[in-house]
Amino acid sequence: MKKEGIIAIVWTVLAFSIGIFLVSRESASNVQSIYYGRLPDFHLTDSRGNDFNYRDILGRVWVIQFSNGAVVELPNLPSEVEKLTVLTNLTFASIENTTGRVVYSDPEKITRLATEGFHFTEELLKEGNSFPLVLVDKSGNIRGYYKQERDKDIERLGRDIDSLLKIS
Repeated sequence: MKKEGIIAIVWTVLAFSIGIFLVSRESASNVQSIYYGRLPDFHLTDSRGNDFNYRDILGRVWVIQFSNGAVVELPNLPSEVEKLTVLTNLTFASIENTTGRVVYSDPEKITRLATEGFHFTEELLKEGNSFPLVLVDKSGNIRGYYKQERDKDIERLGRDIDSLLKIS
């Protein structure tokens, strides 16, 4: 009876430990270990007509969104984080009074950047639905994708941003 009791206690402690690990993993950020690839060299035009390219990304943490015209304002981004909106079409009426940089180019160039650089599928681009937000670190590495309509993803984005800012 003692042996079975000890085995039951060991299994209980093990199950409890696994549960604690899973809960803490969900609430913590492990963004430093996530790597979706480095952005390629690119050249786009910002809303003021200036060149915006890969070198402009380096040295800052960025949250990047692709948009068919509607620019979503992201609340509570730390001041150290830049926001970039890449327009997938040339609708400029929606970019007034926005924070962050807004860039565009011809549709073929944007599609190539989205699929080859940001790893979006062509189906996602054709659907024109909500594109995921992309977190890019100071070295131009993609560190995460976040659905704007999911509160959990936005919370995770905040944790991941805080984590990236702490290591830099």
